[in-house]
Amino acid sequence: MKWLIALILFSLSNGYNVLIPSSRYDTKLMGVSKRARKKANLELQTSGAPPARTPGSSLDPLSPSEISPNPSPPSSPSTPASTQEVLVDEETGLRMISEGRAVMDVLTKQPVKLSNLGEEYRMAEFSPGVDLATRERHRIPRPNLTVEGLVEGLTKALPDPVGDPCNDEAVDFVLANRDWMGMEMKRCLTSMKLKAQSEGNVEEAKRLKSLRDAYLILENKISSPFRQMVLNAESTIGPNFANLDVQSYAGTTPYEICASWVVLQGMRSVWEKKARDAEYYEKTKREGKNTMEYLTKGDPNRFNIDSSRKFYGYDETVKMTAWAQKMSTSFSSDPKLLSMLPPEIRFVDKGMVISGGTELRKFMYEFAAEEGIDVEGLREGVRRLARQLENMQPDPYGKFTRIVGDLSKAMEVGTEEEECIYKEHLYSLDKKGPGYFQTYKMRENDFSMLRFLDNEVDVKEGGLGPMDEVLKQLGFGGMVETLAGKKDERPEELGWIDSLDDKDAKGLYERREEERMGQDMEFEEEGDEEVLVPQDVVD
Repeated sequence: MKWLIALILFSLSNGYNVLIPSSRYDTKLMGVSKRARKKANLELQTSGAPPARTPGSSLDPLSPSEISPNPSPPSSPSTPASTQEVLVDEETGLRMISEGRAVMDVLTKQPVKLSNLGEEYRMAEFSPGVDLATRERHRIPRPNLTVEGLVEGLTKALPDPVGDPCNDEAVDFVLANRDWMGMEMKRCLTSMKLKAQSEGNVEEAKRLKSLRDAYLILENKISSPFRQMVLNAESTIGPNFANLDVQSYAGTTPYEICASWVVLQGMRSVWEKKARDAEYYEKTKREGKNTMEYLTKGDPNRFNIDSSRKFYGYDETVKMTAWAQKMSTSFSSDPKLLSMLPPEIRFVDKGMVISGGTELRKFMYEFAAEEGIDVEGLREGVRRLARQLENMQPDPYGKFTRIVGDLSKAMEVGTEEEECIYKEHLYSLDKKGPGYFQTYKMRENDFSMLRFLDNEVDVKEGGLGPMDEVLKQLGFGGMVETLAGKKDERPEELGWIDSLDDKDAKGLYERREEERMGQDMEFEEEGDEEVLVPQDVVD
């Protein structure tokens, strides 16, 4: 009898795999309502990630056999008609970006306007900085650079972070120290805010939230011309995919050529990743032990039956990747185009292909001497480029952004710049550290995506996976914790995450229970339409 019960529990545990589609091509789900699919898709999407888009949206309709090696030159791009907008989903509250052909100015809510004073001013918008006098007034030198110093300087530059988040003094301070700020500064301010919340210091949390929100607006404002230039370059490079005469569409001014370089490198990086992902799916069979890795490898839209994106097989993806590599190499082999790039971009263009940190740093000194610039200035220039790229969309520029970031860190090895100033705030587990905050457990629905992912992580860490919940419901919770060798001792439903809301944090769990009950009633009203039935079962 014991063996029979164990066999039944094992079958239930492995039964989860039946409901997961292995690919957009070999399995379809029938009888799934539009609302159910929408909620499942949104659970897989993070709040910070905008909808996926490959450089040059016109690439998607093409297949490798349709690529023309000599497309006609593009006509002059028209004035952008639609602007990006921030949309909030009514059901989940997730904030997403609606795609457009113009980047939205975060202050005016209108399309970004590039400078009319000439190409030199537009190049300054592509790679912004400050004059020497302003730099000396605001720049914090590296030996004295700390997170506390950056936060204090930003606070002084923002006397009214809510009413005037983009005053000249704040813009100058951020530009003077921007190479040491960026994404890590955003995360650090968020961590400090959460620490204050978890400790019940609501006023300090509100202050840090206002400061963080103002910094996000500053970064958005400063990077918007750069993003608009790259978006313009996409509109000319997309129709010219597989055209190796890069000079005919890369632009004629320095800022246009720099933007084209960014698009080509981003396109190459993303297609190389697509090729690796396609090879994985071609050679890997999905099994129970690799389900989590299988689902998280590559673009999640592969499993979205409503997605209009194309996913090629390995052979076709390799062909597309080869064309992207050829276009990038054609640009890098053109002396005229390279001469229009600033030194830091020329260095990145050549340094990306160097394997090994020692060889890279040797080339760094040789390059700086040849260009007549100091090495510290070159490292700062690469860091500033990385900060600009961090504001681009993760798809397709995430991979290229990581490449530039890793290159920058490799250049700093052996110098005083190597030590990360955010280490104690972001990468330390010390409970007394400046970035530590108390987390807590939340009671999630048994069939939520969060519970499913927790179970998958539990399997990898030596737990029992989905069987945990089955045994707990049968009254064997203590045995589960003993067999798994671990116990989550965090407090439950402390409620401090909502302490800055207008609603009183007291009674938080009760409000969530009422909301879940309402969702359950709505779920039941839709009836059997919500049941997932694999196509192969129907057949």
